[in-house]
Amino acid sequence: MEKLTEERETTAPLDAGDREAMLEALLRESRALAHELAMRPNLGLNAAPRRELERLAALGLMMAPFPVAAGGLGLGIDAGTHLPLLKLLTIVGGADLALGRIYEGHVNGVLLVARYGSAEQVARLADECRAGMISGVWNTGGPQVLRIEAVQGRLRFEGIKTFATGAAFVQRPIVTAELEGQGWQMTLPKMDTLGAALDRSFWHPLGMESSESFQVDFSGGALQQEELIGAPGDFYRDPMFRGGAIRFAAVQTGALVRLHGLFTAWLKEVGREGDPYQIARLGEISILTQEAVLWVERAALVAEQSFYREEKQHRERMIECANRMRIAIERKATRVMELVTTGVGAHGLLQPHPFERILRDLTMYLRQPAPDQALAATGRASLDKSGRYADGTEWGLWASDPATESLQPKYFQKIYQLKRDPWDFESSAYERDKYARTIQSLPRGMYDNAVEVGCSIGVLTACLAVHCRRLLGIDVSDQALTLAARRCAALPQVRFARMQVPEELPNEQFDLVVLSEVAYYWSMTDLHRVADAFAKRHRAGGHLVLVHLTEPVADYPLTGDDVHGYWLTRPEWKSMHSSRHERFRIDVLQRHEV
Repeated sequence: MEKLTEERETTAPLDAGDREAMLEALLRESRALAHELAMRPNLGLNAAPRRELERLAALGLMMAPFPVAAGGLGLGIDAGTHLPLLKLLTIVGGADLALGRIYEGHVNGVLLVARYGSAEQVARLADECRAGMISGVWNTGGPQVLRIEAVQGRLRFEGIKTFATGAAFVQRPIVTAELEGQGWQMTLPKMDTLGAALDRSFWHPLGMESSESFQVDFSGGALQQEELIGAPGDFYRDPMFRGGAIRFAAVQTGALVRLHGLFTAWLKEVGREGDPYQIARLGEISILTQEAVLWVERAALVAEQSFYREEKQHRERMIECANRMRIAIERKATRVMELVTTGVGAHGLLQPHPFERILRDLTMYLRQPAPDQALAATGRASLDKSGRYADGTEWGLWASDPATESLQPKYFQKIYQLKRDPWDFESSAYERDKYARTIQSLPRGMYDNAVEVGCSIGVLTACLAVHCRRLLGIDVSDQALTLAARRCAALPQVRFARMQVPEELPNEQFDLVVLSEVAYYWSMTDLHRVADAFAKRHRAGGHLVLVHLTEPVADYPLTGDDVHGYWLTRPEWKSMHSSRHERFRIDVLQRHEV
């Protein structure tokens, strides 16, 4: 393997306070370079863009995704850096798609090492990339699956990888291989000492030929223990694995931006800016291009909150965003190419016209793995949350933040339509244990007037009734309240009301307030409103019992810990009892004397 550049002088780690100015300068200089590269004559050359990669490195792009401590800018790692990273990928993609694909692979490799590697591995790769090496990710299997074998106490490769982007010059790629009995393991071999055999005959594509994505036979290559990155299975951990699709979609977006600019310039050059049909065509291209850019910006916002968080709601949100984005960009790009070729005619498909190379490369690059699976996953996600207001079913799918608004009554109506006891309150061992511990936590044996918010089908209500002279059960579901009333028909101290809290609240004074598995359905704003309202309705010395699942649920705006943590900060109550169990927690608070 060949080094692209000679060793460069090591730079000191960046002061984080200077990063914003450096990012602005980096983006500005990258745009200038991208415009220069995009204007090169299209001479039909299919050699790898090595000189261009050197120029990216000279600007600092190769080091940009490394952590600040390793001399990088922390792009894609630190808070506030996902948009600059996606912008950078868009800029490079607009210069040259093959260059963009290689650079995106380098970024991917660096981020994986930064995420799963040791501090020593990150520092070593940073030193090597500073000296001119390039990373990448080679994951696509060949006819012989790549494996890691232990032979006489040493590790070695056996097998093949295909579509190995930059195979002739990428020196430190992430290479996935099957580790016997343990799963897929990331490795970071040093290619120029490995002795791997390149098969250039594999690579005769329609486009992207200069990415030199050859087949590589690793058989017999020695692997060092320190070249294993992370644990088996880490490579496929979401949301980072499937969520990473936003990066190649950003590169593709760069090509759309460039096509829009080239088509605009072409209309002026040939004197067609007065042609109403061509202007209408340009209008459609501009709309599609702007939509693609909006996807880049949206993906950056989602990544800021969800890219490195493996909680269910963040994992699903990041995957859904990436699936939507890659399908949307593929379709917008296909339509833009159709409009451009219709507008410029056959001569736009001939060299040396600049359209020709972009159209050829983009056609190839858009063919990403499992598009049908990504589209179906998007449909399933939409179906799953069809009853949720908070995820944009009433305000367009752009509103797909993690649930930040309280769940609406229709969410629960749909749940109870599907199943009379949707959470298995009547039969679950988890529920029985939780109810028993809830009753045990009550500081008093009897309360004068109690309220249970979110009583559902009344299973806990019946347990509480034994300790209450009067008990009001509140819920938003008519179906649930009907079942609860039947269950408690022989308990005259129990009554029920349909109310949507906090918009509706009983105008009574209570000495016991029970919130069991309900408060995480509210937004933080509504939780604050509920606490304010019950502070006025809670008798001095009365008790507030909080019982909630501690596992995050994608549909819910808050977690149980969010709810309990908030309420424990309220000055109106003091904590009397707190306990954590395998899946839930209980907190009992007492209302201060007024």
